[in-house]
Amino acid sequence: MASQPDPPFSISTGSGIPGEPRQELWRESLERAHHLLRQGASMLENAVQPVIDLRPGARSLESAFAALYDAFDERADRLASARTAIGWIDQAASELGPGKPLDGALELVLDLMWRARCELSQTETLLAPLIQRLQPPPPELRASRDVPELHAVARPSLRPSLRVPEPPPPKESVPEAPAIPKPKSFEELDAAIETLKQSAEERRQQRAAKRAAAAGSNLPASPPDEEEAEPPPGFVRKLPPTTTPLACLSTRARECFEEVAMIGMQRAPLLGDPWRGTRFLETRMLNSLDAIVALGPYALGQLEAWVRDAPAKDPARLFAIGMVLGCVEGRDALAAAERTFMALESGDPEMVANFGAAMKLVPHPLLPLVMRTFLGDSSPAYRALAIDVLGYRRLATLDELGRAAVDVPEVASVALPYLALARHPNVRQLVDAALEVDSPPLRAAAWIAMALSAHPRAPELTFSELAGEQQERAAQVLCLVGDAYYNSRLLELARTAPTRPIVTALGWGGAASAILPLMGFLEHDDAAVKLAAAYALDRITGAGLYEMIEVEPEEIDVPDVPEPAVSLGGTPSPKLVRLTSDPRDLPPEGSADALQQPTTDLARWQAYWQEKGQHYDPAARYRRGMPYSPNVSLGELDWAQATPGERRMLVRELVVRTGGYVPLDPHDFIAVQEKALTAWAPIAARASSSPGSWSMPRERGT
Repeated sequence: MASQPDPPFSISTGSGIPGEPRQELWRESLERAHHLLRQGASMLENAVQPVIDLRPGARSLESAFAALYDAFDERADRLASARTAIGWIDQAASELGPGKPLDGALELVLDLMWRARCELSQTETLLAPLIQRLQPPPPELRASRDVPELHAVARPSLRPSLRVPEPPPPKESVPEAPAIPKPKSFEELDAAIETLKQSAEERRQQRAAKRAAAAGSNLPASPPDEEEAEPPPGFVRKLPPTTTPLACLSTRARECFEEVAMIGMQRAPLLGDPWRGTRFLETRMLNSLDAIVALGPYALGQLEAWVRDAPAKDPARLFAIGMVLGCVEGRDALAAAERTFMALESGDPEMVANFGAAMKLVPHPLLPLVMRTFLGDSSPAYRALAIDVLGYRRLATLDELGRAAVDVPEVASVALPYLALARHPNVRQLVDAALEVDSPPLRAAAWIAMALSAHPRAPELTFSELAGEQQERAAQVLCLVGDAYYNSRLLELARTAPTRPIVTALGWGGAASAILPLMGFLEHDDAAVKLAAAYALDRITGAGLYEMIEVEPEEIDVPDVPEPAVSLGGTPSPKLVRLTSDPRDLPPEGSADALQQPTTDLARWQAYWQEKGQHYDPAARYRRGMPYSPNVSLGELDWAQATPGERRMLVRELVVRTGGYVPLDPHDFIAVQEKALTAWAPIAARASSSPGSWSMPRERGT
């Protein structure tokens, strides 16, 4: 046997699986074999030409995957299942081997299969001294409450269905036309032409008869009078098709699956809605998820085909299959979700984002192992997805975060904020190195990391970037880390050249000295500046001076923006439904939605200031009418009708102003967010001893 090649990735020895920490190395070896075999199967589906019939080899590979999952999840004897997987790989290699000289891609597939076989041989060595564990029967299914439950279902392993190209059909043999002697007169020529016509017609009829026989359409038809005869009373001419129990089960499972997909898109609150208002949607999604699992193995086996065979690639369905299978025990369940993701991803960031959104929520115990497999993939998108999920769930090690921070900008820009929150010892050096890279997203991520890690250069650097192309991102960071000095400079800049990002940052800064200038911006020619000034005044004063306006339905859905932004002024983009409709039959515009927002009426704000202005200290900082302290930020997180983007800003503000950190994100389930708010309370209270000040902690805490 050839020497074992180096694995394409490395996995931390801490797999996150309870029990037998050193003996769990066999799982990591199986994971490496699975990764190699999956790469080979993907190439077989997408890159190999059908120079031979690939279907027998694909079926053998499917059996190899099933045996590998049996070993991984201990549905059968681990050692015997690993050896069975090796046997199926050998069988697939013998079936695909004849095509190796004809297609270079098939040679690569066979090489990956050989490397997977070598890894399984190593797994045999690890499994041989272990005693087979008796698996207890799965516990009774429990309904999910507030957060998804991990369900164990007694079932066979979910087999993949490899979709290889079919070989070209064999060419149909055409009988040769009979030889005709060369005509010597016009009469003989006419006779020869007539003979050729008759011969061609006979051959055509023979081919039609063969096709009809193959299709089964050469059966004698019923007499016309029998078809049209009226049946006697109490009888029907033709029995209706029967519905099998499995078909009923499949229909119910599909309805529940579509429910999970639909609600996955609607969990974010609409503009102006309280964030707890979507709790009933979460309950519906969890109930549908539980129902799919309760319908049993047949329902779970249908999910992959439903998503892959959908008429269009749908990110919502990808989120749904990740959510459902991420709540089912077994490596085969997560593998089915991964295969679906890899089949649909094709460089689409929406697909990556929705699959990652599901992986951030599911309770599957093997998720760290799977994400570390992605972390070693050659695709930067997969590595960025993996470090995002691991960092979000606080599973990434300092070493993994450090390596991701020096990866390509696509990966490093995701890793840097998590690196700062994890208090990496070299965070400042890594951030400084990222600032030298010519990548706007990476530079913006470095600013966030500087704010979260109390980098001393953060205020001056972000202020210097306010004149650049990333003014909005720089302003967001500056309003988090700036003190009274930088807020005064920000106010001077706003007076010179007011823009929406700078005016918004003044509202987050909260200087009482900015209230009168902000009232002046209510008469600005730019509608976006006027609206930003109204929101900034409301954020500082909490005056509650609101008005109802009508907006387009599309503008209510703002899942992640730093400020509520209603498109006032400018040319609105045309609606998709009108772009795709026949211009002679356009759909109606539809009714506008009502939205409550701070008023832009200067007279109302002047009246408020005449009544309340004497209560404001010009040197102090305010939020919602109260002298600012981290307790106020925590209160906003709890009760304010803020967008998801605003709530993420508030969490960062708490980190910056308290030095502590408790994971809290609007993407979490509501119950998880409420627990995080409770954990934040003592941290915010300790840092709220000087209301109205611009104080910052001396050192970041944990």
